[in-house]
Amino acid sequence: MTDILHKFTLTAILILASGAAGYGCRRRGWLSERAAERIMTFVGVFGYPLVGSLSIWGMRIAPADLVLPVLAVLHLVLMTLLGIPLASLVTRDRAERGLFAIAAGTGNNGFTMGAFVLFLLYGEPGMALGNLYIVLIIPTAVLFLYPLARHHSATQPAGSLASLMRRSLLDWRSIGLPFVGLAILISLWGVPRPSWVRDWRVVDVLAYSITPLAFFGIGLRLRLGKVMPLWRMISALAGARFLLALGMAVVMIAMMNWTPWPLEDLRRSTFLIQGFVPTSVTMVAIANMFDLRPAEASVLFVSNTLLYLLGVFPIVLWLCR
Repeated sequence: MTDILHKFTLTAILILASGAAGYGCRRRGWLSERAAERIMTFVGVFGYPLVGSLSIWGMRIAPADLVLPVLAVLHLVLMTLLGIPLASLVTRDRAERGLFAIAAGTGNNGFTMGAFVLFLLYGEPGMALGNLYIVLIIPTAVLFLYPLARHHSATQPAGSLASLMRRSLLDWRSIGLPFVGLAILISLWGVPRPSWVRDWRVVDVLAYSITPLAFFGIGLRLRLGKVMPLWRMISALAGARFLLALGMAVVMIAMMNWTPWPLEDLRRSTFLIQGFVPTSVTMVAIANMFDLRPAEASVLFVSNTLLYLLGVFPIVLWLCR
C-alpha cells in the first residue's frame, strides 16, 4: 500500500508541476497559447493512441470481456447527449455548448485518474479492468466526439452528421483509429506483444512522458481569471460528472442484471468508479484540435479535477476501503 501511495503522490506532483510549468511559461512570455494547440494535438492524435494501442495489445481479451468497454461507450454517448440540453441552461454560446457536452460525457478514465484509482484500491486486477474499460474510447472519440466538436466549433464548417463523421474518418487527426482497431484485433487473435515492450517498460516511459506533456499544454491555456466568469459551467459540470454520471452508471449496472452479461464483483466496481471520474484530458485535446474554446476547456478540466480530488475521491476511498 505504501508503494502505491508513493506512486500516486509522484503522479500528482508530476501533474501539478507540469501544469504549473506551462502556466508559468505562458505568463513569462516564453511560449504562446498557440503552442498548446500543437502540443494537445500531438497528445490526442499520436500520444494517447500509441499508449492505448500498446496497452491493449498486452491484454488478454476474450470476446465476452468487451461487454465492459461497450457499456463504457454507451455511458459516454448518453452523458454527452444529455450534456447538450444541460449546456443550454448555463450558456448560449455555440462553442461553449459543444465544449460542455464533451466535458460532461468524457471522463479521465486512463492512467492519469480512473485506472490509477482502481490500482490504488484493487491492485493490478483493478488496473487491468481500468484499461479494458477504455479500449473503445479512441474509436468513439473519432466517430462521435470529433464530429460533435467540428459541428460546434467557432471556426470549423458544419454539416450533416453523416458528412461530419465521414470527414472525421478521413481527417489526419484520426490516424490513431486504425492502430487501436488493429491492437484490439491482434489481442483477440492472441498475437503476443514483443517482449522488449515489457522488458524496456515502453508503456510506462510513454505514459510518464505524454502525461506531463498534456498537463503542460493545459497549463499554457489556463487563465485563472476565467474561473469566476465560468462558475455556472463549473458548477453544472460538477453536477453532471459526479451526480448525473454516477446515477447513469448505477442504472446501467441494474439493467445489466436482466441480461446474460451482468456486471459482478470487480467489474461492477470498475464500471461504477470509472463512471464518475472527473472530466478528461481528451476533452482538452479535442477543444484545442477543433478550436472549441480551449482556454475555457483548461479551466473546466482543472477545476473539475480539483473538486474530485478534494470532495469525491476521499468518499470513494472510504466506501471502497
